[in-house]
Amino acid sequence: MKFIDIGFGATLVAFGLGSIAGALITVLSLTFREFLLFLINARVITPVRAAFSLGAVAVMLLIFFNNCIPVALSFLYPLILGKVRWTPPMRETTLSRLLAGFSLLTGGLLGFFNLGATLAVVAELRGPSTVIGLLATSWVHAPLEFLFVLACVSEPLRLAVRRVRGDEIVRLLRADASLLFISLIGLLASAAIEVFAHL
Repeated sequence: MKFIDIGFGATLVAFGLGSIAGALITVLSLTFREFLLFLINARVITPVRAAFSLGAVAVMLLIFFNNCIPVALSFLYPLILGKVRWTPPMRETTLSRLLAGFSLLTGGLLGFFNLGATLAVVAELRGPSTVIGLLATSWVHAPLEFLFVLACVSEPLRLAVRRVRGDEIVRLLRADASLLFISLIGLLASAAIEVFAHL
């Protein structure tokens, strides 16, 4: 199966729209900005500081495992939908909506929090020059991370487009295991580039 397809394209659009929404809400809402600062401190700054005390390899592994969460869920979620014996049996249209909804929602949330809102709060607090500096030190690893993560996040939507039945999901996920493997290797490489090359 091709991995850069309509499923990936739709997930990328959701990611882009989420990025725009995240930036706008962050700029317009002080309350959300305060919540976002708390979230960034709890989810990013504090864990990274703790990992730094253990060394650069620990930071690299922290970044890698953090990026692996949506990747793993993108394969685990359809696997659960396919393996569970639903009573009454789930209709194909319902299954397709659940699969597509996961990819679009996850893609949108990744764009909202990981790109749009984060860059907007940095711009609000530190100014555009800090954002430019941040982009200058992430122009290699950030696009790679987003590419590998979104390629996997679009997997449920890829299945929905094909209108698969529940009993077909496991077989198709096995066939797409190469995507999972390539993405994990790519995310490990991008984490190494971020920590050791600062690009």
